[in-house]
Amino acid sequence: MSKKLYGNSRLAAGMPRTGMAFLFAVVAGCGTSPSPQTAMDQRDRLVAKLAGNWNNAVQFATAPAALEVPPSVTGDWLNRKHAAFTRVEATAIGERVLYLEWRNGGRDEAISRQRIWSFRTDAAGAIRMDFYAFVDGKPWADRAAEAGAFRGLTLDALRSYGPACGLTFTATNQTFAGAISAKDCTLTAASGRKMGIDASVQLTSDGALEYLESGQLEDGRYAFRVPPSQPYRFVRLR
Repeated sequence: MSKKLYGNSRLAAGMPRTGMAFLFAVVAGCGTSPSPQTAMDQRDRLVAKLAGNWNNAVQFATAPAALEVPPSVTGDWLNRKHAAFTRVEATAIGERVLYLEWRNGGRDEAISRQRIWSFRTDAAGAIRMDFYAFVDGKPWADRAAEAGAFRGLTLDALRSYGPACGLTFTATNQTFAGAISAKDCTLTAASGRKMGIDASVQLTSDGALEYLESGQLEDGRYAFRVPPSQPYRFVRLR
């Protein structure tokens, strides 16, 4: 299977490598390895907490007007997103799989991002999350609520970020923090460009979901940033 990844540069953003590397070091270095059963319980709790519909309407409404500009890889910006994370049956990918479908603005607006997140526990008992992008996301759009729709999904339909790019999560009380640093995660995009990936996914103590991701080219320029200076801060919709 191809290990190339496609990215949407209009969804750009990220954190400097030094900041992400520090976050990753903190996350990876906390605590001792949980027992296998505890790790599986934490994994299942993380998946359950992520599943649902979210948006960043509050964050967008309170953001400085200067950030309300079109996304770019150079400037600072923030846009409004509706994010749906749906647990799907895709046994060829993993036992705990979420289908991610983001939309620009509200829940009925255009799809801007589709991903598969697959959760597992590794040999050390840590919770890992593997990223996948779709080779062609159109056949899977708007099908999250359809029973069995993802049952036939295989790795051939996806582009993997690769095992080295799996986020490592730690759990503390009601919070989860997962991150990967560009020093550990590199890939070749569908465009043929090699880049390092910084990514952070956090479920905070107040119930918010914070997301940040960027791809940085070998010459130091950003290929994409999602978003630039601060993470998306999603609030669950009831």
